[in-house]
Amino acid sequence: MASNKVQTFYDAYVQQQVETGINDRIYGVYKRLLTLGLNPRSSVLELGCGVGMMTSLLKRTVTQGKIHAIDLSEGSIRYAKEKFASPHVAFSTQDITEFSTSVLSPDFITLIDVLEHIPLDQHAALLERISNAMGLHSQFVINLPNPEYIAHDIALEADSLQVIDQPVPFANLIHQLDKAHLELMHYEKYGIWHHDEYQWFVLRKKRPFAEKALDDSLTITQKILRKIRRLRMRRLSRF
Repeated sequence: MASNKVQTFYDAYVQQQVETGINDRIYGVYKRLLTLGLNPRSSVLELGCGVGMMTSLLKRTVTQGKIHAIDLSEGSIRYAKEKFASPHVAFSTQDITEFSTSVLSPDFITLIDVLEHIPLDQHAALLERISNAMGLHSQFVINLPNPEYIAHDIALEADSLQVIDQPVPFANLIHQLDKAHLELMHYEKYGIWHHDEYQWFVLRKKRPFAEKALDDSLTITQKILRKIRRLRMRRLSRF
C-alpha cells in the first residue's frame, strides 16, 4: 500500500511530467506495443499511468477497444481526465499494488517504468495480482531501468531521483515472475540516451506444452517463404 508521502510526491510531480511530455522513452514503448499487435479493438490495463502521456498515445490506436489507466496520484489522474478524456478510456485513482479493474483478460497489461518506484517487498504480490487478471492471450509488458543504471544515478545524481527509485535485481524479478505463473517470451536490454539504460520484458501466463505443428498457424505467405528458405538450405548442403 502506498504511503501518504508517496502520493504527495506524485501530486506535486504533475507539472514536471507535463513539461517532460511525450519523450523518446514513452514513444518508443508505444511503438513496441504496436509491434506486439496493439490495434483499434485492443483492451489495455495501464498500471501507473501518471499524467497520461502514454495513455494519450494508446488512445490514438485503441479507437474501439478499452483502456483502463490507473495511478495512485489524484493530481495526475485529474490532469489525465481533463486532457485525455475519451469514451474508450477510463481513469481511476488506485494504489496499483491493490488494483481492481472491470477489464477482463486484457490484451495488454503495462508496467512502464513503474516497478522501480514500488517497494521491493510489494513486487511479488503485485505480479501475482497481475497474473490473476490475465487471460491466455494477454501480454504483460514491463519497461524497467537497468538496475546498474539506477545504482549509477543513486551514486552520482541522487537529487534527480523520485521518492522511491531503486534498482530491481534481474534475478529476483525473474524468480517472482516465475512464482506468479508467468513466462518470459521476450527480453531486451536497450538504450535510449545511453547504452543499456533500459530493459524490456514481454510475458504471458504459463500454459502446458501442446505439440502443435507450427505449419498450422502460418499464413500462405509465411509457408511460401519457409519453402523457399528450405530450398536454399538444400542447395547449401550440396558440397
